[in-house]
Amino acid sequence: MLAFILSALMLIITSVCLGAGEILFQEDFEAEDFDEDKWIPDETWSIVDGVLDIANDSGGWPVGYTVKNDFTDFEFSADFKMSGGTCSSFVLRAQNDTDYNMVQFCRPNDNTVWWHTFAGGDYIVDQIPIESDLIPEAEVWYSVKFVVEGDLFTLYAGERGEELELANSWQNDSYASGSIGFWTCCGEHIQYDNVLVTTIGFSLSVSPECALSTTWGSMKLCQ
Repeated sequence: MLAFILSALMLIITSVCLGAGEILFQEDFEAEDFDEDKWIPDETWSIVDGVLDIANDSGGWPVGYTVKNDFTDFEFSADFKMSGGTCSSFVLRAQNDTDYNMVQFCRPNDNTVWWHTFAGGDYIVDQIPIESDLIPEAEVWYSVKFVVEGDLFTLYAGERGEELELANSWQNDSYASGSIGFWTCCGEHIQYDNVLVTTIGFSLSVSPECALSTTWGSMKLCQ
């Protein structure tokens, strides 16, 4: 009887603390190296002080992404920090190293998001202004959430720890599912943390012990 009561209590606590929906993938980069069951990292990737550090000094357009490759409709959240004049680039529905969608905050102090489709090494790009007042700066941590459903991609962004606001949206039907990851161009240096992929509509905690959050970083603090 005691075991049943404890089991039921844990189920209630879990339901209250995690909220609705399902976590599909998560990464806080607290390990010393990449989990080969989770990531196909590029050689420009490393883990430094608990964050993903990408320094592309070799040129080209290297991309790294998750082993899990069946993300179809989902929410993808992460934190990022740009250094100097570099961009921050997120990969969505990757098929391989050459075929994927990529979303880019192109340089600090730029209020435009560049939405790309890469296919066989070639790409097309749509430059869409940010609808909110957000203008990302270098050496500042920001948070993003991509809501990907069908051919609609919606981006929310803001400074880390603040409420995320609608940045813009984009439509593209090139790929129905795939991996998530990160992309760089030559000379760029970017950091990422608190990667979280969930079903659409996922909500974190609502209890006082686990206050409502918009980033996985806050969820780490909750545990």
